[in-house]
Amino acid sequence: MDHSFKWQGRNDGEGEAHLRIHQVVNTSQHATYAFIGFSSDEGVKRNKGRVGAADAPDLIRAQLANLPVHQPVTIADLGTVVCDSGKLETAQAELADQVERCLKQGMKPIVLGGGHEVAFGSFSGLFQYIQNHEPNKKIGIINFDAHFDLREAEQVTSGTPFLNAATLSAQHQQEFHYLCIGVAKHSNTKILFETADRLNSTYIYDNELQQKNVENIILKIQKFIGKVDYLYITVDLDVFSASIAPGVSAPAVKGVDLSVFDPLLEAIKETGKIKVFDVAECNPRFDLDSRTAKLAAYIIFNYIFD
Repeated sequence: MDHSFKWQGRNDGEGEAHLRIHQVVNTSQHATYAFIGFSSDEGVKRNKGRVGAADAPDLIRAQLANLPVHQPVTIADLGTVVCDSGKLETAQAELADQVERCLKQGMKPIVLGGGHEVAFGSFSGLFQYIQNHEPNKKIGIINFDAHFDLREAEQVTSGTPFLNAATLSAQHQQEFHYLCIGVAKHSNTKILFETADRLNSTYIYDNELQQKNVENIILKIQKFIGKVDYLYITVDLDVFSASIAPGVSAPAVKGVDLSVFDPLLEAIKETGKIKVFDVAECNPRFDLDSRTAKLAAYIIFNYIFD
């Protein structure tokens, strides 16, 4: 684990009303939330995408540092899992162990990615926790993403995490519950749709994600959540338009608007079932004015604070 990031930022005065996130991180023995970085773009590289996402965790932290604290909160920063020498499977296993440890301690992990290969590590951590501590609980995955990431490949990549999750579930005779929100028809091959259907996945197209449809979409999401006990939420930043998320591995032509995304995340949050949350595919190498890192921090801020 890399612990080199230093939390620092503005200090506007004494008292809770002035607090910013950098002033509350690592100040409590028993934190509610835990940041874990995942420095990897090996999965993107294997998927023949544009690399650079390995640099994301600390840049997302830097954007989080100055955001205000509107209600009492405790956050631990557990450092960053680093994918060394292309050893992605080792890094994913390390992330899974960190996530499981957090859950055992009663913390809610927030993983800062990294390529979307982060998703298999995050999911595996929740899966391990349930296998070892609450074996009757069912997991639901909600992936905000233009891509299914159900690709079949000889090795783990950023395009395979949810097929990897389905395989792991099947190996333990567990049901696989997967909802993908923001699927772009022009970004997924026919075989990916066939795989999604074979796995009984639920999906919502990007062109459905309009303000006039928000209530109906929330009902669809709630129906999905009603079948499971715990949720793993992953936000691939390429689900948003390239104008607000230019710094991603695969920029979106269309993308989802925040005015639609925000109420959907809020509705999911209100169920109280979220156990693990991550943000993926922030690629600082292609970012403009830190827009994508700011977007990642904004999403995490809205997840933490009411």
